[in-house]
Amino acid sequence: MTHTPSRRSSDTVAVALLSAAGLVLEVALTRLYATLFYPPTVFAVLSLAILGIGLGAAAATLRPAWQARERTSLYLALAAASALLMPLAAALLPPSWRLALYLPLPLPYFFMGLALVAIFAAAPARSPRLYLADLLGAGVGALFAVPLLNVAGGFNAIPLAAALFALAAAVLVAGASTAPLRARLSLPLAVLLLSLLFGAGNLALGVLDVDMAALPADKPIVESLQPRGDIVHTEWDAFARTDLVDPGDGGPYRLYADGAAGSVMPPATDNDFLWRDIGFFPFATEQPQRVFVIGPGGGLDVWFGLQSGAEEIVAVEVNQASVDIVRRFGNYNGHLYEQPPVRLLHDEGRSVLRREGRDYDLVFLSQVVTLAAERGGYTLVEESAYTVEAFADYLTHLRPGGQLALKLYDEPTLTRALSTALAVLQRPETGPRAESDAEALQHTMAFLDPRSDPPIPLLLVRNEPYTEEDSLALGAVAQRIGLAPLYLPHVLAQPPLDAVQAGELPFSEIVAQSESDISPTSDDRPFFYQFERGLPSTLRPLLLGLGAVILLGVVALVWVRRRGAPAAGLWSPLYFAMLGLGFMTLEVAIIQQVRLFLGHPTWAVTTVLATLLIGGGLGSGLAGRLWPAPASSGKRAPVALPPWPAVAVALLTLAWLLLWPALSNNLLGAARPWRVTVAVLSLLPLALAMGMPFPLGLRAVGGRSPGYAGRRDVALAWAVNGVMTVAGSALAIAVAILAGFSRVLLLGLAAYVVAAVVAGIGDRRLEIRDRRFGIGELAADKRPGTGQDEGG
Repeated sequence: MTHTPSRRSSDTVAVALLSAAGLVLEVALTRLYATLFYPPTVFAVLSLAILGIGLGAAAATLRPAWQARERTSLYLALAAASALLMPLAAALLPPSWRLALYLPLPLPYFFMGLALVAIFAAAPARSPRLYLADLLGAGVGALFAVPLLNVAGGFNAIPLAAALFALAAAVLVAGASTAPLRARLSLPLAVLLLSLLFGAGNLALGVLDVDMAALPADKPIVESLQPRGDIVHTEWDAFARTDLVDPGDGGPYRLYADGAAGSVMPPATDNDFLWRDIGFFPFATEQPQRVFVIGPGGGLDVWFGLQSGAEEIVAVEVNQASVDIVRRFGNYNGHLYEQPPVRLLHDEGRSVLRREGRDYDLVFLSQVVTLAAERGGYTLVEESAYTVEAFADYLTHLRPGGQLALKLYDEPTLTRALSTALAVLQRPETGPRAESDAEALQHTMAFLDPRSDPPIPLLLVRNEPYTEEDSLALGAVAQRIGLAPLYLPHVLAQPPLDAVQAGELPFSEIVAQSESDISPTSDDRPFFYQFERGLPSTLRPLLLGLGAVILLGVVALVWVRRRGAPAAGLWSPLYFAMLGLGFMTLEVAIIQQVRLFLGHPTWAVTTVLATLLIGGGLGSGLAGRLWPAPASSGKRAPVALPPWPAVAVALLTLAWLLLWPALSNNLLGAARPWRVTVAVLSLLPLALAMGMPFPLGLRAVGGRSPGYAGRRDVALAWAVNGVMTVAGSALAIAVAILAGFSRVLLLGLAAYVVAAVVAGIGDRRLEIRDRRFGIGELAADKRPGTGQDEGG
């Protein structure tokens, strides 16, 4: 059987559609499950879901009948149908059945893996063109996922992703030439119609939704809704689900992002109780004229600035939905954001400080943490707001005598923030502030509000030392309004800070002796809320599970080879494993590197993903032209696999790693469209190279042994690559936590170096074997009914 032009076109279009569906589904599931669970759990669950691609390909490797091209449309229809199970389970199942929320997750990707194997194995010579469609489809999906989620939200975007799977199935059926078209189209069209009705109908009517009062995770919003709380307004977008809650106890409205990261929306009247909030202390005592607020949330911090008489309040918020809700309920909060002193920006605080270069009397952060998972899961949970580099940005943009004020959560966050502040105060590049821990401590004060449950701490850091008079005055005010001073320079120092203040004990000794990890965080390791030493407990089961999957895969591979695998089986699994590991680790590390430059996590994810995927797709098409497949000899296709594309990826990664810091620092002040352009152009050469090794490898392993053996090798390549892509994501986070994201980038570089070496060694061994045994030695395993390679 051969490929007709219409069938080739339908395969290409279908691959693009199913890849776009897979990417949109992944982003939508991230949004939905980030509402249900905390980000570490979301990362683990979605990693297991994406593992379905590798498991589907592995199933096709072990069951040759599942590689049949004729089954592809059925696989995609099943992927669409199984995708619809996720929102139904989230809306209808009780929280005690949380295990049932995990079960449907791998199914769409399992069927997606089967479909990809069936299409690629049928025509391995066309792998560069098919992989071009694969990556372009995913890249376009990355571009449209954000506007789609902004309109439909995470819940209703899932059935629309299912519709793309069903549409891909219909395209495949229409391009085939067997059986009556009407009968073959019935299943894909039925699933397509069901998906569209589900998504569009629920978007219009809102019948099904997540019950925020009964989440499987114990999130703060659950308590606010008990027993008389009510959700006043909800907005879904690509960043988070944002809910405005009336707790029903006479207290102020509260704003939640993904059910967590709660913040108060101050009422315009009857708000005298807000004056007692510990966050108001630096505003009331210093009465700053120019204030910079990072993460205003429901607007309480802006209210503090207005009450203190500030002449200018610049508030920077990454969650656009929270800004829109505060403005929407202006009658409730007194139109906070429309007041003359207030300038509100939808951006990232540090990026704005660096770009504008202005100085302030007070930089204020109140419990800044979004807990809103992005596609990268763990990698984008932390906002890099509490790192050494961040504190340096804050302190260098203060006027003489200005303060950095941090309203924190508890003792561990207070201690870690103090540890970070002491580290930055002794950095030479931040100015001549302190030469020792004792001197650095004189730039800080700490207070506690014992009236809140739990008690809330406040850390003040000044770019000039506090005098004894400052400590006495601020300490007296704090005690008069009910706050408890924890540390006052020259006046009050409790153990073990008294020994540090006396110069008898370095603060690093306190850090070393602590059971928790309270060491300073950096942009390279921004995990401020990760207090466990070593790997977090939430990540260990995932790593162990993936290790078990890889071990079972190695055992299965040895078993397959003993049954007579072709020579390609000697090297190709390691080659494709390194490509999966390398691609994902580079993606994770680059997103983290680009975030501050682009000024918003969603912009960083979208820009990097779209560039790597679309650029990689173009690179795949280019690879097919640079290394064209010679005409088949009739016995088997060419065996050559150039190692140079993998070498190019390694060299371009090294070049980007060296050039990006200078490039981003010099152009940080440019407008966002120019910054996006700079990021795209800097990554495009690397993206082109990253798209080349995988399709060339598929073409090689599929062409070396036509028929069953060739299709098996293509399926094996997809299986290994899919599993190692997920393993690479988890390993990238583990390395980032332990050693930093710069090491993750080096890990990706090393993976491509290994892939290049393996490709070169593998081809050399095959050449020697060809000369020794002749080209016919690698002929296909012509099992009855397996057929021949369909070619290009």
